Amino acid sequence: MNINLECTRHYTSVIFKQPKFKNKMENQIEIFKNQLENTLSISNEQFSKNIENQLNAEKLGYQNSSNETIFKGSNFIDDSFKKDLDIIWKENELDFEAVKRDLFFKNAKGEFIEIKDYQAICHDKKDQLLNIPKMQYTTLQLDSIKKVIQEVRGQTTIESIMNVDNKRFVFNLAIDNSIQEVQKDDPHKLRLVIVSSHDSSVSCHISFIHFRMWCFNQMNKLKQSNPLVFKHTKSINENVKNINRIIDFKKGEFTKSIEDYKLMVRKEIKEEQVKQVLENLFYEKWKNKKVCTDRVLKTQRDKTYLDLVEVKQIKENLEREFEQNGRTAYSLHNGINYYYSHQMGASNINDESEKARIRMEQNYYGKNANIIDRSKELCLAL
Repeated sequence: MNINLECTRHYTSVIFKQPKFKNKMENQIEIFKNQLENTLSISNEQFSKNIENQLNAEKLGYQNSSNETIFKGSNFIDDSFKKDLDIIWKENELDFEAVKRDLFFKNAKGEFIEIKDYQAICHDKKDQLLNIPKMQYTTLQLDSIKKVIQEVRGQTTIESIMNVDNKRFVFNLAIDNSIQEVQKDDPHKLRLVIVSSHDSSVSCHISFIHFRMWCFNQMNKLKQSNPLVFKHTKSINENVKNINRIIDFKKGEFTKSIEDYKLMVRKEIKEEQVKQVLENLFYEKWKNKKVCTDRVLKTQRDKTYLDLVEVKQIKENLEREFEQNGRTAYSLHNGINYYYSHQMGASNINDESEKARIRMEQNYYGKNANIIDRSKELCLAL
């Protein structure tokens, strides 16, 4: 098979609005209302899929919608009986190889000329172009990730898989028996997250991430949890035997992280401390910058942290958090995390499902993960 290069790429999406809530009952009512509102705008098949995702998430103990239930490419999995991985792979359309094909372009004479420096990476079961990397690029096959998951099946449960157009993939595995409470009815869970791609957007890497089960906030990457990065099949195969040992180590770090949050629960804070954290967290976005006050007169004033879009939304979140859980460092951290876990999205993207995909990627291996970690450091230092 040869490829005559011409390709477009798009994402189809589904909308589930993330509710603001004051208590659990109001939250559930709000979720139901939003689901009904969106029934008219999506297909029956997709609506049913989102309901199934929501129900499966609740079975796992998660109480609210998340990026994983909103995004069209995600699939929550009932893995309570450790389903056969081959079946899970087929159900999520992962049973394919990304294969190399020759690449050509048509010149002015209408002749096809082979492109020597680049290759076409294609789906071996579909006429789908996945990537056009340089010739030295090596594809890490999904079968290698399956071997990693098989290796840790004894102490993990697959919770969700995201397949983004057969090009990007996220595998969320809960660490068995890892649930711990920070305070009454506030359980947290440790996850092993595997991210990979066929479109060169990210190298395959494995991270350990801490989630709050009530609001589905991503709390932080575990301390010293720089992801294990694999650029090709050989490197992942060489390290797969070490994964179980690493999980045992991360369980200890998770317990320490829970103790940090318990300490934050006991730290009552004042408005000045909220200001201190938000100013520090977003320092580079407001310090020494100007805000236009009149476009005609071209007048300006110094920018403050309160001018930032994210801070305005976080301040709203904090009203709810403080009312529900008290005016503590823990509530402050959760108000910030809620924005990055559920609300952040570029103003030029109207599609809520696409926003969810971007949030998910930024939270797992992008800049948002660093902001969430920094938020914890600042709140813990109060």
